[in-house]
Amino acid sequence: MRTFRLLALGLTLAGSAHAQTKVVFWDFFAGGDGARMKQIVDAFNASQTDIKVERTTQTWGNPFYTKVHTAVVAGQTPDVMTYHLSAAPAGLQRRDLRLITPADLALGGLKPADFQGNLISSLNTAAKNAGSSGLYGIPLDTHTFVLYYNKDLLRKAGVLSASGTLAPMKTVADLTRTLQAIKTKTGVTPIALSSNQDSASVWRLWYSLFLQQGGTLVRGGKLSTTDLNTKGLAALRIMADWSRQGLITKNVTYPAGVALFTAGRAATMLNGNWEVPTMVDATAKGQLKFDYGIMSFPALYGNASTWADSHLLAIPTNAKTPMDAAKLKAVMTFIGYVNKQGGTTWAGGGHIPAYLPTQASAAFKAMQPNTQYSATSAADARLEPSAPIFGVGGPVYDAIGVNFTPVLLGQTTPEQGIAKLTTALNGFAK
Repeated sequence: MRTFRLLALGLTLAGSAHAQTKVVFWDFFAGGDGARMKQIVDAFNASQTDIKVERTTQTWGNPFYTKVHTAVVAGQTPDVMTYHLSAAPAGLQRRDLRLITPADLALGGLKPADFQGNLISSLNTAAKNAGSSGLYGIPLDTHTFVLYYNKDLLRKAGVLSASGTLAPMKTVADLTRTLQAIKTKTGVTPIALSSNQDSASVWRLWYSLFLQQGGTLVRGGKLSTTDLNTKGLAALRIMADWSRQGLITKNVTYPAGVALFTAGRAATMLNGNWEVPTMVDATAKGQLKFDYGIMSFPALYGNASTWADSHLLAIPTNAKTPMDAAKLKAVMTFIGYVNKQGGTTWAGGGHIPAYLPTQASAAFKAMQPNTQYSATSAADARLEPSAPIFGVGGPVYDAIGVNFTPVLLGQTTPEQGIAKLTTALNGFAK
């Protein structure tokens, strides 16, 4: 009898081990984002024994999306992956993304109404433009363009309000006068913006100025260059004028731009909210020698629209080995966990949670410095144009670097930069 019981116990344990579902997860997170995602995955694995998530970090950007497409063609995909919302139109065109239905969402205790409306709307638009409908990814966050500022330098320049925030600016002229005062009274460069080998930062500033004028690059799901010679040219002229006057850094790399600001050699920095951990960590270590603040990108045309993107959790298409019910349940359980239990952990990277209950939670509202920008930035976020040529991994970033950076260096005119970008976009669209 004892032998029988031991045998039965052994079979039970073997069966339990065999029943564990493995979920292969690909992401592109490095640095602080990578550390936070590891923390979330480790916590999920420790929270239960039925599912084991195996995480692999791939190279960010075009290499990631190329690898995903190769995996789809070969039928050797991960079970779940990160994705940029801006890359979804191209992913849909390549048929790399699997539809996630409301029933699928329910497996993770989620529904579309749980997420920030503009992100869901953008996903629906991408699907519609691709001749489909429904969600092909689950939003994790909003990451957008914000203004970091050195309170000590702004106080010296006389442009810091009594409440310790940057004095209100309602027009481009207001902002330009503020930058000129900073330069004159402090002797430092007013804005740190990277442009050397960083076309993304140039794009984010230009696109925000373009959006605030009511510009659009997509009409009816198709590329439209109509606004480039007016609103697009006006935006690039502003940037060229700031560069010519020494109000914005020239020819600096991304790390150098961050270093200039954190060292107090630039009074402000235009960058993504993902640099919040840099500021928090430097402050905690006593390495930051000034008081700082963060605000949403200023509304300069009576319109606060600002460039933004969103990280998604998505399921790749796999026609050769379709996902079975048990694997889908495991994947959706993990996605639900990341958004619910992992929401504030992920927000520690500066991102604005897409999951509305996390956004509304006391824990998130108490996070500093996130609360300085999160509410307005989430509302004003405008996603990249919903067309396959735009977004992370798309060709437009390179075209911006090639055609706009020489304008900022004074080597070509804004008119020439816009004309060349127009030609490039029309070529990509064909």
